[in-house]
Amino acid sequence: MSNECRLPLFADCKEVDDSIKCPGDSGYSVIPLFGKRVRVRKDSAPINLMGCLDELSNTANNVRLNFSSNDVGRIAAMVMALSMQLNAYLVQGSDERLARVRNVEELLMSKIAELCRGFKGPLGWIIATTPELQALDTMRVKLRECGRIAASMLDDYPLSVNIIGVMNHADKLIAQAMYCLGGHVFRSVDDAMNYLLSNATG
Repeated sequence: MSNECRLPLFADCKEVDDSIKCPGDSGYSVIPLFGKRVRVRKDSAPINLMGCLDELSNTANNVRLNFSSNDVGRIAAMVMALSMQLNAYLVQGSDERLARVRNVEELLMSKIAELCRGFKGPLGWIIATTPELQALDTMRVKLRECGRIAASMLDDYPLSVNIIGVMNHADKLIAQAMYCLGGHVFRSVDDAMNYLLSNATG
């Protein structure tokens, strides 16, 4: 490597024959997973789930920063905390860490129950009507994606069921918040389609 511009190496990377070599360059990674060290391909479900939870945390933080002064921002902060705790549980697999996950899940449920107290609107197909509601929907979609990845791990990693349950609950809570905060509700997908097409065609 050139001596003119030398970047600091990550702790687990080495300079070999004038090039940088890091763990994972072979397409495999050794990671802690539910309290054990395992060697997995970089495109494996556990790696994908860790990445999905990172993306969820990143998405939620963006929502938190953009809407920090209202309920959507506060919900986003809880979703971010939940994703971070779930990632830690994925690594550790301990009952203590799962209890912390449950604590955040309960805070999210309490917040949305408070937000939706007295709500008597219709349920059905819902479309976001504001940037805040679209931000909620983006988090909901990412929660569902991460839940599907976790479901693909069940046969090999039974503790994944705890992650699936939390994510399934959280995505329904976020959807409920969209109803309570004024999303446009339609009785059927056809009604929603007609609304969208009428807007598109003027």
